[in-house]
Amino acid sequence: MFPSCALYKEVEVQEILEVKVIEFDQDGADCEIFMTVKNPNGYKIQLTESEVDMFFEGKFLGKVELLEKIVLPKNSVSTVQMKCLADYESLQSVMGNFITILFKSEYVMEGKGFVRGKALLVSKKFPVEFREKVTRKDMGF
Repeated sequence: MFPSCALYKEVEVQEILEVKVIEFDQDGADCEIFMTVKNPNGYKIQLTESEVDMFFEGKFLGKVELLEKIVLPKNSVSTVQMKCLADYESLQSVMGNFITILFKSEYVMEGKGFVRGKALLVSKKFPVEFREKVTRKDMGF
């Protein structure tokens, strides 16, 4: 093990603050996810990419991406904003049972994957997993 690895403490997603649906129509869906991320390290970490799959009511909706590179200050808890874009095909799968969806007042959105960060010339992945309930109002219905 390299000495620098022993100094690294795992970055963690502490809480999903909000899942906001910006647009939801026949062309696709556009969502924003706000989460708190803890950096317990004595150095800043730059988040560079994400590979997080987003699910709506258990069906694949799209990939979540960072809106921009984000720097987590050392020994901090920061709010991170990510974006999910769902294409027409994924939306078709989700909307397959539209009548059931239309009459529900609450839906489950889930995400699972990782975000990559780098610091001190070392790149590392940390897991992201969340499950959040959103209402029809959140979705613009």
